[in-house]
Amino acid sequence: MCAMLERDSSIPLYMQVAEILTRRILNGDYPPGSSLPAEAELCAEFNIARGTVRQALGKLEDEGFVRREQGRGTFVTWGEGHAGGNRLTSNQIGFVVPYVRDSFVSTILLGAERAASEHDLSITFKHAANDPQRQDEVLQELAEQRLAGIVLYPVNSMHSERVRQLLGMGLAVVLIDRYLPGTGADYVMSDHFYGALRATQHLIELGHRRIGLVSWRDPAISLEHRAAGYRQALIEAGLPFDPNLVCEVEGYPSIDLGPLCNFLDRSTGVTAIFAVNDQIALAVYKAARQLGIRIPEDLALVGFDNLDFTMHLDVPLTTVEQPAFELGQQAVRTLIQRIEHPTAEPQRIVLSTRLIVRRSCGAYLKRAIPAIP
Repeated sequence: MCAMLERDSSIPLYMQVAEILTRRILNGDYPPGSSLPAEAELCAEFNIARGTVRQALGKLEDEGFVRREQGRGTFVTWGEGHAGGNRLTSNQIGFVVPYVRDSFVSTILLGAERAASEHDLSITFKHAANDPQRQDEVLQELAEQRLAGIVLYPVNSMHSERVRQLLGMGLAVVLIDRYLPGTGADYVMSDHFYGALRATQHLIELGHRRIGLVSWRDPAISLEHRAAGYRQALIEAGLPFDPNLVCEVEGYPSIDLGPLCNFLDRSTGVTAIFAVNDQIALAVYKAARQLGIRIPEDLALVGFDNLDFTMHLDVPLTTVEQPAFELGQQAVRTLIQRIEHPTAEPQRIVLSTRLIVRRSCGAYLKRAIPAIP
C-alpha cells in the first residue's frame, strides 16, 4: 500500500494519515484483531516523523478503531465490538434506499421507523440516486459513523464488494426487497415469484393467450423472480414463451415511451400485459393512449406494487400488492436480531403478496368478477 499526503493542505498530516488508515480498516485491509504496520514502516510509507505517526494512531485509538499495546504493536478493534454481540453498540442505524420516488419506498421507511422507535433507535436515511457507485459511497459514510447496523435496499443485485467488506468487518447489514448473491447477508423481501405467477394466471383465467411482459433493464433478483413467475404461469397453462412478447425499458429516472409504443404497435397479437411494477404499468397507460389503444377493452393490464396512484387512475389498475410497511418493520427487527446474535444463521424472510383486482384487467367485462372501484 502507498498513499500520498497533501502537504500543502490545511488539514494536519497526522489527521490525513489517520483518515487513510481508517479507510483501510473499514475496507477490510486490516481485519478486526490484526495488527497495523509498525511505526517505522508507517513513517517510511508516508515519509513523516514518528511523532506524526503516533498522533495519528492516538486519534484512531480515541475513536475506537485500534488498541495500542506497549512493546507489542497496534491492533484493530473496529469490528470486534460488532462481532461480540448481545447488545446494541449505538442507538443509530442506517437505512439506504436507491430512490424515493413513489409510495412503496416511503411506506417501507415508515415501517422501518415504527420498528426502530419500538427499540428507541434513530434512523439515518440515505439516498443512492440509483447509482451503485453512490451506494458504495453512502455505505462507506455510514460505516465511518460507527452505526449499530445498516438496512440496505440495493440499487441492483450485482455483487457488491463494499457490502462484503462491511459484513467481513462484523457490521450488521440486512437487505430489503432483493438479495445480493454470494454475500450471505440476511434479507427480507416479498414473494415476487408467486405475485407474478398469480397476476399472469389471472390474465390466463380471463381468456388471454398472448400475454406480454414489460420489465426494466435492471439486474435485480426481484424482477428476475417476477419474470420467472410469468413464465411459470405460461408453462402451467401449456402456453409457449414468446420472446417477441417481452419488452424491456429503462426505468430511472423516467421511462422512455418510445420502446413501449413500438412494442404495442407491432402486430404481435398481444391482448394483455403484465408490467413488473406500477411505474411501468403507468407508462403502458400513456403509450396506449398515444396509440388509441383502450384499457381494458383492447388491452388488459396488470401491475405490481400497489402504489398509491393506482386506484386513482381513470381506469384503476389491477396490481399485486407488496406489504411495504411490514417489509420495513421486519427489516429493522431482523437487523436488531443480527446485532444481538451475530453468529446466528442468516435469515431469509419472504412475505406474502396479494392480487388486487380493479378495472384495468377487464375482469368485469369477461365475467362476474367484481372489480374494486
